[in-house]
Amino acid sequence: MPEVSAAQASEALIASLHTLARPRAAGAEVRFEVTRPDPVSDGYTTRLHTVDASAAPTADGGSGCVRVSSGWSDSHEAAAGAARVLLRADRGASAQLWAAAGTGELRRVTDEPLGVWAPVLPESGECAYVLAREPQQGRYGTDPEVGPEAEPPRRITTPAHQANGLGYVLDRPTRLLRIPLTEETAPAVPGELPLPEAETLLTLTGEVADPQAAHGRVSVVAPAARPGRAPDLRTTVWLADEAGPRALDLGDLAVRRHAWIGPDALVLSAIELGPDRRDFVARVPGLYVHETASGRTRRLTPADEWELTGPLAADSGEVLTLADRDAGVLLVSVSPVTGEIVPLTPPDWEVTGWCRTADGVLVVTAATPTSCGEVFRCDPDTGEWEQLTRLDGGDWYEAVPVSAPTPLGEVRGWYALPEGPGPHPVVLSIHGGPFAQYTAAAFDEVRSLTEAGFAVVWSNPRGSAGRGRAWGRAVQGDFAGPAAEDVLAVLDAACAAEPRLDPERVGVQGGSYGGYLTAMLAGSEERFAGAIVERGFLAPESFAGTSDIGAWFGFEYLGEDPEAVKRQSPLHRVGAVRAPVLVIHSEQDLRCPLEQAQQYFAALLRAGADAELLVFPGEDHELSRTGRPRHRIARFEAILDWWRRVL
Repeated sequence: MPEVSAAQASEALIASLHTLARPRAAGAEVRFEVTRPDPVSDGYTTRLHTVDASAAPTADGGSGCVRVSSGWSDSHEAAAGAARVLLRADRGASAQLWAAAGTGELRRVTDEPLGVWAPVLPESGECAYVLAREPQQGRYGTDPEVGPEAEPPRRITTPAHQANGLGYVLDRPTRLLRIPLTEETAPAVPGELPLPEAETLLTLTGEVADPQAAHGRVSVVAPAARPGRAPDLRTTVWLADEAGPRALDLGDLAVRRHAWIGPDALVLSAIELGPDRRDFVARVPGLYVHETASGRTRRLTPADEWELTGPLAADSGEVLTLADRDAGVLLVSVSPVTGEIVPLTPPDWEVTGWCRTADGVLVVTAATPTSCGEVFRCDPDTGEWEQLTRLDGGDWYEAVPVSAPTPLGEVRGWYALPEGPGPHPVVLSIHGGPFAQYTAAAFDEVRSLTEAGFAVVWSNPRGSAGRGRAWGRAVQGDFAGPAAEDVLAVLDAACAAEPRLDPERVGVQGGSYGGYLTAMLAGSEERFAGAIVERGFLAPESFAGTSDIGAWFGFEYLGEDPEAVKRQSPLHRVGAVRAPVLVIHSEQDLRCPLEQAQQYFAALLRAGADAELLVFPGEDHELSRTGRPRHRIARFEAILDWWRRVL
């Protein structure tokens, strides 16, 4: 058989990936979204599928599913009363809201210049609520005669003026819109119905998210205060009712999600920021209950036990939400009275959505160690989970658990082997965050490397999420030290346990915080034959003035003493780098701006190191996850080429 090139293997892998989300019960069926990268069109398709949740799974573990939409991107389907809505976007276009009554034909009901997102329906289905950015006149294509390079200058007075993946934010605030769905006026042109008139309920600056419409209330999560000169990370719930737009006083909370459990009470997923309103480091999100009549807010769940990340679905009997916990994303049930937390899904799944059918059967979409996404139902009699779909035909690796001791308990990780007797060259992979985690679910990065003949070791060192605040705060003030000890300890444990790993041929790679830690290891460890530093936090001093989170992120983790920052900076370790380094970065990255990579690369060259810089145009911090498919393929190809050259 002819040898498969890195480009061919990378394209096949990217084309095989899929993500499942937003399952919704519709009678005995469950409808859900499947998003796939499409290398041919260099975009992503999202289509609705349905599966019979009452049918018994077949012998191969799936009862099959049927695609029920064919738009380029159909998502966020919802139904209430006689109304059904979804977001639909043509290739290369922004999403708009489409609606239908009953089983009628869908028609477009919005025409916002920058699109809409996050639709919700009240119980009546008489209207829909969506979020939409309002571009300042003369910007973002509102004047066809004025291109981006000819727009007027921006006057900036706050550090909170940009966001990764979006760009400038102050000149396109977010509106909460009400779209009526029941009234249709006579068309001016026969056969053409006019768009319903959208009503603006509130306009807010900053990130606005999580609209909810229940119990007669309409609300969103948004910043608690207008952007100022000092960082203020508080977010709160804004109400849009007869009293006009108003924010709930929730103290020093940063709210992430919310759900109404009655007309005057809501449950919140939030973290406490402390009096300086920016102490975010390893804050473990829990659930809070707020009573609008009394203004009282109380924490519902125990502190520092479960990282409850939302979204939320609530009623009088239980609150369902997701929890990051020790390499899994679990669906959990929380008592709204006692705060008791009960896990509902296996600990090694990464749950992406859930619903209950009309007869109460729990259904989830989840990635598992052997699939990047399937639909499962919980048998109400046995409590066992049954797989309803067979969407993933990929030949995924086997992840072998491995651990090592630390002062705070065991650090846990995995290793995976390619085919063949070995010994195999090893790539140590480090995740970003740092308050994030690798899960046990199937991971395309590991599969790409193992299919190319490389073994991989990866772990969740101190500083990671899923293990409580003490574990997450362990890198505060020493941003590299504890995590470096842990990833190296897991590497050593894996090499000691598995003779097919070659400890003499080891490379290290990571992105974001993982890029930072990779750069720090390259400047302190001589055991690595090469390194890949991707989208890294590499020059803390300039990061403070260029990143969308620079006004607070580095100061909270590294401190503000110049000498302490210097000790924790990869830029000041380049003189000790002996292994060749590939620096990968995206041109439009505002989280870790391109100048971070440029400064680091230039410093490596000045120090005489063997270094290369690979820059992806048009991409932001999310290249490896949601970048253009062809760029994701090119990235994998470059990574595999580098390790073949170095290892």
